Amino acid sequence: MHLIRDGAVLAAFSERADGDLGFYRQDPAVAERAWQALEIVRDQHLAAPRWGTQIHGSHIHFVTSASVPGDQGDGDAVVTAERGIPIGVFTADCLPVLLWNEGVVAAVHAGWKGTRDDITGKTIAVLADRFGVSPASLNVAMGPCIGSCCLELGPEVPPTFRDADEGFMGLFSRGVKWHLDLRGLNVVQALRRGVSLERIRHVSDCTMCLGERYFSYRGQKGRQGSLFSFIQRA
Repeated sequence: MHLIRDGAVLAAFSERADGDLGFYRQDPAVAERAWQALEIVRDQHLAAPRWGTQIHGSHIHFVTSASVPGDQGDGDAVVTAERGIPIGVFTADCLPVLLWNEGVVAAVHAGWKGTRDDITGKTIAVLADRFGVSPASLNVAMGPCIGSCCLELGPEVPPTFRDADEGFMGLFSRGVKWHLDLRGLNVVQALRRGVSLERIRHVSDCTMCLGERYFSYRGQKGRQGSLFSFIQRA
């Protein structure tokens, strides 16, 4: 597990060795055992996490202490300003993006469809509008995801990115098939919203290239497990 500690904020990106953390499709008792099996959860006495049912869109959930642990409904980003509430997203090739400053944290699931919809940028805008966050104060951590080396897309996909924003096309390359730099495009979207480049950090592994270390939907030709990336204010 990749851990980040920054003051009162704890952030984490899981690995295959941490087990299948696909809580959203597990029996609650199985999910609870998988969560409690994580050393960081036991050491820090972390509460049960909150997450959304990911639909490759751009809906954002706002979580408080009144929110029941577990699934918050359809949505690909989760935000909270409260302490002691882990929030997270599931991935197995898509890009997990964790954002924070001293007053608020967010977790974003950025697949290629959500990235086309600017899910990371929209989350940053919501943090600014709803919580008064200066984007320049935000820290951003982007976890392991499928790299441009392996993310092949059909010829029908790039035009939909061009329709969304012609500038997105700079993150495509073409060999035998079209390839997208998913991580790079999310960096661009964060920078456009005012995040400082020096505040963006990465676990830059390709999940498909490193299938022995991460779950990869494409590499394993189907769902064999899920990574869970989470963040909380202590």
